[in-house]
Amino acid sequence: MTELCTLDLLYFDGVENEEGQIRPIFIPNSCHVCKAMRHESESSSEIKLLSCSGCRMIAYCGLAHQKEHWAQHKDFCKVVQQVLRKEGRPSLFSDVSKLNLSPESWKAFRYNLMVRVEKSLTRPMQPYEQEMFLYPRVCDQCRMDDGTKLNECSGCHSFFYCCDQHQSKSHEEWCKDLKLLLDLNIEQSKKGRIDCMLPHKLLDSFEEFPPSLKEFLVLRMVGAMGAFAMGRNSLTLLTEFASYPLTVLWGLQEAAKLTDGIPLLGDRKSLVVHIVGAELPFECNNLAKWDVFFLNTLPALKSLYITFTGPELTGVPSGTWDDDLRCPHCERNNKHFICDFQPNTFYHDFVKSKNYIRPDVVVAFNCGLYRQTGFQGSDSWAKTLPCLLKEGVPLILTAYTAAEAPLDLKRLQDASSREPLEILMPPQKNPYRSSRPCRNFVSEEESPIIFKNQYITVVRKKCAK
Repeated sequence: MTELCTLDLLYFDGVENEEGQIRPIFIPNSCHVCKAMRHESESSSEIKLLSCSGCRMIAYCGLAHQKEHWAQHKDFCKVVQQVLRKEGRPSLFSDVSKLNLSPESWKAFRYNLMVRVEKSLTRPMQPYEQEMFLYPRVCDQCRMDDGTKLNECSGCHSFFYCCDQHQSKSHEEWCKDLKLLLDLNIEQSKKGRIDCMLPHKLLDSFEEFPPSLKEFLVLRMVGAMGAFAMGRNSLTLLTEFASYPLTVLWGLQEAAKLTDGIPLLGDRKSLVVHIVGAELPFECNNLAKWDVFFLNTLPALKSLYITFTGPELTGVPSGTWDDDLRCPHCERNNKHFICDFQPNTFYHDFVKSKNYIRPDVVVAFNCGLYRQTGFQGSDSWAKTLPCLLKEGVPLILTAYTAAEAPLDLKRLQDASSREPLEILMPPQKNPYRSSRPCRNFVSEEESPIIFKNQYITVVRKKCAK
């Protein structure tokens, strides 16, 4: 089980490739090419999915789609067949039900099996191929993989069990989220990127942000009819865009209520925001969202300056963005929005550079401060931690799970033990988290589904008296 130390790298929460295109997604109960599923048949008989007879890992609705995908699948398939011949098994998961594995051992089994197969490939494994190991079609309880004996949940079509006794009661908690994830993945697989227009409403007076992201979006930004016209999938994706800027505003609003020295949100005329550990597919995937949800929702705010730093921030030129990202409302009201990119740069290097401007708030989204294996397998946060805290400047952290958030806070406290932190908002659920579900392999026993920015923590270094 020696490979298990790198499990914390396996949050498969993106469906876009490096070029921003929708990547192939593995759905265990569908044809890999057209995403047809058994329960979708318009006739009285179910769609008959045919598992690949070589690897038994992937299925197709017929020979035509199997042939269409063979060029991409054949090298993976041949490596799996080699493993099966060597071990004398009909499928990679055929004997797992006899092993009586604990949840942690079951994770390690899948992960290490994936690593073994990838080492025999002459290329890196594709994300959808990794998903075949992480989320296979097996019984949730005993891990039995005989497809002829497996039942599927009629609600989400993403949960499998071999008998009534192996239906998990806790599944009801996640069923709707799994169905939403399935619908999003199928729509994007068939149609490509789902259109999701940012709202451009300008709020002319400040009201406190309500404790609900969807309430804010529907009641103040797009309206009930606008939300209905968008549809569930587009509105869900809008929450993911909105979650990043609105989490910052929510954190600042609540922090200002709890301590002196932090200006009230509605009174701010300018904001300098430092986003640490930024990545193009997440914090930077639609830069206009920062304009729309900062400048359009805060009437008094006239100047917004955001700096994005991170070793995984690539593909953008260093320095301030030349394009005018303001909406017409901001142009007419003489509001200013500047994006400053510091790509391939650790924050502890940026704070020592001539480009550094003292922030009003520092933010690290879904940061995993507690993990010892970060960028390129190194402890990339170690040097950065002391630089995240400036006297009196709020630091906002978000995390995927309830387990991670306090671990992030503890590591931050350990790194600043000589200067105790002022905890403005202890780890708690974030009402401005994304509503878009993501599969969770790392802590699936806690929750099979996670959401970006699901938990929030706000701290600051105490001001000197």
